Amino acid sequence: MQQALIYLQALKSQNHGKYLPAVHELLSLHVCARCCLRFAGVRDKTYSSPSPASHVLLAALTDTPHQTCLSSAEAAGTEPQDAANHNSATDPPIAQQPSPISCSAQSAKPIQPATDADHQHHSPATLTHATDQTPTDVIHGVVCPACLGVLQAPEGSLQAVPSAVLAGLPEAEGNAGSWQTCTSGSIASLSEHIRQEGHVATNIDLDITLPAACITRQLSIWHHLQTQFSSQGLYTSPHMFQEVVDLKEALRLTVATPLAQQMGVQAEREGDLRVMLAYLHPSSSAETDFLFIYGGGGKGRGYKRKRGQPKVVYAGRSASETVMQQASRLSRSFFLQHCTSPAVAPTTGVQLAYRVWQKPLYVAGRYLKLLRGVAQSPWIIDGQRKGVSSVEERIADAVLPAFQADRHKFMSAGREDFDVRMLGSGRPFVLEIINARAAVPPQSAFDAMQLTLEKEDHGVQVQALQPVPRSICSLLKAGEAEKQKSYTAICQLPTAVTPEMTDIINSTKDLELHQQTPVRVSHRRADLVRHRTVYAMSCELVPGSPRHLILRLRTQAGTYIKEFVHSDEGRTQPHLASLLGLSTSAAILQLDVNQIHMDFLQQ
Repeated sequence: MQQALIYLQALKSQNHGKYLPAVHELLSLHVCARCCLRFAGVRDKTYSSPSPASHVLLAALTDTPHQTCLSSAEAAGTEPQDAANHNSATDPPIAQQPSPISCSAQSAKPIQPATDADHQHHSPATLTHATDQTPTDVIHGVVCPACLGVLQAPEGSLQAVPSAVLAGLPEAEGNAGSWQTCTSGSIASLSEHIRQEGHVATNIDLDITLPAACITRQLSIWHHLQTQFSSQGLYTSPHMFQEVVDLKEALRLTVATPLAQQMGVQAEREGDLRVMLAYLHPSSSAETDFLFIYGGGGKGRGYKRKRGQPKVVYAGRSASETVMQQASRLSRSFFLQHCTSPAVAPTTGVQLAYRVWQKPLYVAGRYLKLLRGVAQSPWIIDGQRKGVSSVEERIADAVLPAFQADRHKFMSAGREDFDVRMLGSGRPFVLEIINARAAVPPQSAFDAMQLTLEKEDHGVQVQALQPVPRSICSLLKAGEAEKQKSYTAICQLPTAVTPEMTDIINSTKDLELHQQTPVRVSHRRADLVRHRTVYAMSCELVPGSPRHLILRLRTQAGTYIKEFVHSDEGRTQPHLASLLGLSTSAAILQLDVNQIHMDFLQQ
């Protein structure tokens, strides 16, 4: 009874007392105690207190059965809570059979385990509804008709989610983690499941998805309350959530803070450790199908699906939003025509699946590629790998073990070809680390990673390796388009190099190129003419090789240097030979990137 008194105090506090008649009506409809708080507009920590059974809250509200219970307990010399008319002052496990209480066929039914067949064969596309014969005594242990047992889950046991349903749930950010079923919604059970994932975190955030049918059920009950109590000034708002606390908000008040306290972390929105709780119900789609068959009802032109089956809304972040949008298109009379109110308790409660993953972490630096014949990322052609390894793999192998992560993504400010070296201070890159279980190591660990790469002598080295915020990715992308690059190319001309040629090269400034998409990348790039600028050029002769020269260039990002030298069958204009007045194109023998001129983690 103590729990009931806590809830009753919240219902009577401030401006919520006016809703007590409505709460009495809700309890007679077998609505759970936490949903009574919602429909009374309560937003406080009461939700996190153990929920009393509906019949106990009703007893506290009417104050008659409770007094009898107390007197019997005192006479027997036992604790009052142990002598309640029912054995517990809190709701029993969700799947528990109710006490044998006589009720009509239209009243709430005992909760039965859900099976795979329930997910395959839905009931008709309307809710089960109460009638005038629905008894007013709240049946102990039934599933709440408003939340489908979502807010009862912390005190109950749940049925396992079928594996086929788990496989169809939406993926998390970066495909991190995997869906697991949870057969208890208690805080202790959730905490243990999360701990078993092995993450190290200081804060936690819940990402909640709910059965879409919760929307139609809440609307059904809300319309019923409007009919009963609008004359008393209650439930007169045009939109339900102007007076009724959203189910997701109530669930956060119920679970988030207690779960964080149980785990010894902070509950924060957009926290580092993300826990997705997916509450599922096998009949949710069937109960909401009518919204997608009829979407009009007096607000503009009606919408009716003409082909195929009705849209199925089972689970997902936007399922409830979609249903709410569809329901908002219906007038009240049209909604009640297809979904009479109030809804009553279903025969099965919700199931719970969870997924745990760490928000992506980011490590950045500048890499050097000192050998030719190394791809930036794994290069597979017709099932055959080109090159022994890649820059991405070498860096990931050095960094990932410290994070105990599932996988990674590699981003860089452009890329050099397989046969081109990356020298100077290196090319900026960011390694996105997905679902790390270990905390970010100290900077000394990153220094050791750099040293490891250098000692391995595979041609890949890293400078300025360090943890960075996510915002660095935007800086990387912005700089990729705006940066300038310096190159060194060894070129071969069709004739001997003359002093006049070197003078032309050394004096050329801000040369605008028109480069049609090169033949070598035409299979994966749009066929466009790109305008790029060569800001400066210089050259020097190769001793003993009259037709060879070392060409140095500083260019705009995105300039095709190889094509500028050999013309790409005339697709780049002007090119090196045409600039020198030669009719035959030059050839490029070697190319190095000397510098990426970009203010990014400079040492």
